[in-house]
Amino acid sequence: MYDISLYGLIIFYGLIGMTHFLNPKFYDNIVPKFLPNPRMITYISGVAEILIAVGFLFQETRSLTAIVLMIFLVAVFPANIVQIYQWAEKFKISVAFLWILRLPVQIAAIYWAYIFV
Repeated sequence: MYDISLYGLIIFYGLIGMTHFLNPKFYDNIVPKFLPNPRMITYISGVAEILIAVGFLFQETRSLTAIVLMIFLVAVFPANIVQIYQWAEKFKISVAFLWILRLPVQIAAIYWAYIFV
């Protein structure tokens, strides 16, 4: 089960990182407005996710990479908040309902990284 979880995490973050370059506008739109240059932030976070995926490939860097990923997930959470409010408006869904859906996903993602510390 450990290996399945590990390779799933590597594939997931590698693919998500690549989508920052394939569809940057999606990510640009959720960069909080108080941050400058959304496209640069989109690309930096994409590179970070790809490097995180690579870091998990090697036993020697896996624990440090897991810690970096947990910090990264907390750091990018403001983008998730922006997305919650955008989706609430776009899809006419309760903000509270979207919080109830999104927060456990973020906690699960952090736990998924924690497994490899």
